[in-house]
Amino acid sequence: MLRRSFFSNDKHDASSTIKSCESGERANSGTGLKGLSERLMSQYAETGNQQALSSLYDLHSNKLYYFLLLMSDDQTAQDITQRTWMTVIEKRSTFVNDNNFQAWLFTIGRRALIDEFRRNAKITYSCEAVENHVGDAHSSSVNQSTQLSQHLDKDKFQLAMRQLPFKQRETLSLQLEGFSLEQISDICHVPKETVKTRLRYARETIKTLMERK
Repeated sequence: MLRRSFFSNDKHDASSTIKSCESGERANSGTGLKGLSERLMSQYAETGNQQALSSLYDLHSNKLYYFLLLMSDDQTAQDITQRTWMTVIEKRSTFVNDNNFQAWLFTIGRRALIDEFRRNAKITYSCEAVENHVGDAHSSSVNQSTQLSQHLDKDKFQLAMRQLPFKQRETLSLQLEGFSLEQISDICHVPKETVKTRLRYARETIKTLMERK
């Protein structure tokens, strides 16, 4: 992954920046202020504060890397993680204060990964037939996906995840990272009902694969 020293060599400064933002949130609790990551990103976008960027890296880089790793291989995940943070630096002025930072970050990472796949002809990112069947998707929920992963052997679960079609895998991975249906819809640029359908088929496939002896 991208070396942390690229942002800052002083972990104390980054930690102090986080504590400062957290103190501000406590002092203004109940006023509807943005979350810690959004405050840090706003600070970086407005002032170029490197400690704010370093704090964001500490908070989110591992999650981004492991999401990308589920979708690719180790070297690609590392490369795309680095490329994503470079884009954050280059596009910092485009961050909208009301946006969820992690959703924005994962959107950038996802786009970079798909571009990489297309460049190397690793996948054909076309619509899957299953996505035409958006009905009967009402059973989708965060709890279902979370419970599914918690009750299965970790290694077997990850192996089963890698056997899912790309779009189902990324959708389920995003939900396991804690994104809401609406956020996944925004990240993947698909209707909410399509997200529900992908999740339903992903869970059904995972269960089938795990039941095989």
